Amino acid sequence: MRIRQVVVFVVAAASTLVGSGVASACKMCDPFLHCITQPFGALSCVEGPASCAIFLQCVGGGRKVPDGGPEYLTTWSLFDATASGARTGTSASLRSEAGDITLGDEARATAGAPVGTLADAALAFGDAFALTFVDDTGDGFAIQRSEEGGRVRLEVREVTGDVPGRLLASESLGPRDQLSVPVRVQGRDRVLLLQTADVNGGGGPFEIARLRRALAAAARTLPPRHEPLLRAHAR
Repeated sequence: MRIRQVVVFVVAAASTLVGSGVASACKMCDPFLHCITQPFGALSCVEGPASCAIFLQCVGGGRKVPDGGPEYLTTWSLFDATASGARTGTSASLRSEAGDITLGDEARATAGAPVGTLADAALAFGDAFALTFVDDTGDGFAIQRSEEGGRVRLEVREVTGDVPGRLLASESLGPRDQLSVPVRVQGRDRVLLLQTADVNGGGGPFEIARLRRALAAAARTLPPRHEPLLRAHAR
């Protein structure tokens, strides 16, 4: 998957550091490939296995919030489709009360149907974004997130030749819901599992640390030459 338009792409060793002190809604990638809050940077940030990228300039220092302010989180895990899943999972499905937000093999454990090998996983920060993930032919999928009356609206579209097309899913998610969407990436049928959570108060750093541990575990199951789907462009 190639980078089409990326504001920042950083490469370094992984860690579980979390920013502290007075924060703003802007995000930045730190040297450990983690998204942190800063008075400057971008409106959204995505962490993947050994990768980090920020999208959409955060003009004017963003919205000032105290330390421990709200974190808007989204996770997605991409799995190869199983033979049975290819027959039964031809449309998106939403599972209520599937479990706390997670990713990778932990997301597999809460999936409503069998899924195959893990192909990629990511943790995103930001209350609103639209990101497109495509292969070298420009085919893949697009994810759009927006806040909706205390819940989160996620839309997934098919992308062909770099052009967003057919709507694959549009659902309003609660903090324990899981959206499953069949997609086609790199010529293969796959299943995209997505979850969201708006975390408020002092529990945010602990929730983020838990998700980073799940992301690190997911990275260990991927092939050594894995090329992250984080290579994307904001639209």
